[in-house]
Amino acid sequence: MHEPSAPIPAPLTIPAPRPTGSGAVDQAVAVWSALAELGLAEAVLAPGSRSAPLVYGLAADEVAGRIRAHVRIDERAAAFTALGLGRSDPARPAAVVTTSGTATAHLHAAVMEAHHSRIPLLVLTADRPAELREVGANQTTRQAGMFRSLVRLAVDLPAPTAEAASPVELRTAVSTAARALAAATGEHPGPVHLNLSFRDPLVPRADRPESPEQPERIVVTRRVPDPSPAPQPVPVDFRTIVVAGDGAGPAAAALADAHGLPLLAEPSSGALTAEGLVPRYPALLREVMADPAHPLRPRRAIVLGHPTLSRPVVGALLGAADVEVVVVDPHPDWPDVARRASLVVPAAIGQEIPEAGQETVSPLTAPDVPHATEPATARRRAWIQAWRTAADAAAARLPQPWQQSAALAVWEASGPGDLLVLGSSSLVRDLEQHAGPTSAQVIANRGLAGIDGTTAMAGGLALTRAARDEPGERGRTRLLVGDLTALHDLTGLLVGPEEPRPDLDVIVVDDGGGRIFSGLEHAAAPPALLRRFFTTPHGADIAAVAAGLGADARTLEADALPAALAQPTQGLRVLVIQEPPSEVPGNS
Repeated sequence: MHEPSAPIPAPLTIPAPRPTGSGAVDQAVAVWSALAELGLAEAVLAPGSRSAPLVYGLAADEVAGRIRAHVRIDERAAAFTALGLGRSDPARPAAVVTTSGTATAHLHAAVMEAHHSRIPLLVLTADRPAELREVGANQTTRQAGMFRSLVRLAVDLPAPTAEAASPVELRTAVSTAARALAAATGEHPGPVHLNLSFRDPLVPRADRPESPEQPERIVVTRRVPDPSPAPQPVPVDFRTIVVAGDGAGPAAAALADAHGLPLLAEPSSGALTAEGLVPRYPALLREVMADPAHPLRPRRAIVLGHPTLSRPVVGALLGAADVEVVVVDPHPDWPDVARRASLVVPAAIGQEIPEAGQETVSPLTAPDVPHATEPATARRRAWIQAWRTAADAAAARLPQPWQQSAALAVWEASGPGDLLVLGSSSLVRDLEQHAGPTSAQVIANRGLAGIDGTTAMAGGLALTRAARDEPGERGRTRLLVGDLTALHDLTGLLVGPEEPRPDLDVIVVDDGGGRIFSGLEHAAAPPALLRRFFTTPHGADIAAVAAGLGADARTLEADALPAALAQPTQGLRVLVIQEPPSEVPGNS
């Protein structure tokens, strides 16, 4: 018989809420109480009338002080702020709350990103009761199931009795909340949607009923998660490389270093400290995969995380007919854009295989720690160095515009304890092409390969760090973002008077959107057309708005950025980086 691996948890209960004279508020108190008991600590509210019970529920004695409330005036910014609040610790997601009607639609982009990034997120939308649906009532639409293809669980909870929620209604609400949190943080984490119907009254009554001396206890369900999957063997030989996409994490670095394999890692992979890291690889990989006889051409790629940035990786490498693709991913929606993966495993341990025409490798020295012999190890070190030398040479041949210099200055200024959030497709690719290793934590909205909401998400991440870390222990949170992306969600940086003041640098590269619309898709477009329709210089606007938010806001040229980043500061700082004046006279 197997011995239990952990003690059996004790049953968990919460007291039934004190009667408030409003069934809607009673139910909201029960929902928040259950979520707080299960570990939820953050909620972001977008103001509205129908969601008022959820606001009063957060302020109730049963909940007060256990869940921190953040208010954002825009629902889209609220949702991405919640995404950032919950992103640091997947076991502790955040909730976002909206009123009914079109407010719910503004959450869609964040729900999409949470789905594709596998980030737990609780979406609580207030709704009209059944009698007011489909009859033309104000602020009423078909909310139930509106995110169904994206969420791990969707529940349309009926409205409780108007004057007081019944015991059955309270138990249903508590059970549903527990099930939602378990689904959000389970084996396939992601967003969940609770559509909560409320009927009047939406606020507590002044003449509320007396509370019973011994309120009923409501059972709160706890689901014990499955253990981590056992590693499965994947083939490894001299011509194997490891690809670390977004969110690959330390497992990619550990696999590459255990076998002396080259590691091609995206900036937000979380694997940039590996000994086998090959920085600045995209230009080289394009050359390698264009030549079937190239001496560096791999025969196998082991993929961890979600690679999205580079066409040489996604198309040329993983789509090549002569490259075996192995995917390491524990979820049912594993990435395989080229549809060439021959094997998918939930977790991996490398198994050395003999190489035809090359020296053989030793058998396993221990049942679970396979590795190559010392001669093969030395050969692989030389192999990695050959990759690095060639990658540096290929990257050096690329042009380096001023935007890349700005991105690299931010990258190099970020170190241990810092969190760097990347929020522009062009700047992320600049770093992939030219940046070296870093000890900073780097994340981006790469689940959907999107940039939407990154400003608000960075605000949520900075709030989490400010609340959980001692001021002397945490580094800076830095957001590197383009001007268009920054403008989308500046309201996400509005911090309430009772919220902690985050230490956040927002570095805005003000290129007017020019590079976004100057790539392959618009290569043949007339310059005059691009200038007229696809450029939107907004640097001065961003600086002015940031100053209005109480930030230390400055506009400076790219060559002044390193010195500015080295200056000690606290709170919110917005640095708008603009192109330095050209020394080459232009045509009039």
